[in-house]
Amino acid sequence: MDMLPFYREEDLFPREFTQAIERPWGMLYHNEENPDSYDSNHALIYRDRVDDLPAVLREITDFYRARQVRPIIYQSILDDGWFGEIEAELAACGYRSWQEEQHWMLLAQPSRICPTPAAEIRRITQWTEDLAVHLYHAAGESWEIPVAKAQLARPNTRYFAAYVQGKPVGAIYGHVNDAEICRIDYLLVAPACRGQGLGRALTHAFVSDCRAKGVPCALWPDGESPRRIYEDAGFRFVRTLRAGRAVWHG
Repeated sequence: MDMLPFYREEDLFPREFTQAIERPWGMLYHNEENPDSYDSNHALIYRDRVDDLPAVLREITDFYRARQVRPIIYQSILDDGWFGEIEAELAACGYRSWQEEQHWMLLAQPSRICPTPAAEIRRITQWTEDLAVHLYHAAGESWEIPVAKAQLARPNTRYFAAYVQGKPVGAIYGHVNDAEICRIDYLLVAPACRGQGLGRALTHAFVSDCRAKGVPCALWPDGESPRRIYEDAGFRFVRTLRAGRAVWHG
């Protein structure tokens, strides 16, 4: 399957939950109500749209500093490895940059996961405060609460939660875009409940829903443990891309 629509969505997915200001060189994402979320507050730049890199960097820096947010820049994932080439130029404008490998996987096989009977997996369509209390605060990821709330308000979001003894202690969610492809956006399990198969059960529920609706799904795992879960759920490795990140330090 052509992965290009998934790579494009990787650049544009913050539109699902934050303000997006289009610029000739890319995008300014900003959410003044959630300044601690990097995905909600960063600039996206495309190599082939940048004519004057120092000028673009100044514009980005001025935009976020005026809003008392630390300037952060994401390189388009389509520009594989570009920030490695312009590290010196970024540094000259006050940015520390690095590259992260994204090992992309596509849902290509049936799930081999046998969900744990210890949890009840529910499809969620509305936000409830017990999600904040028992999952996001418990996991120390409170900045994700406004993101999850915003995504649940959109009809194209698919959100599943794992309940143990009536409390939500895990969640997985993603969205289907206009091209009818699905990106898994987040998988989280409360620390006290990790190692019990909840992440596997959530992933199985999510991919089963995608398969039932005939929606292609892709992701890149953030670590070895989630990679094993996604493999068992039917995802297969496609390609490694180098994502560029830069943070302003003055």
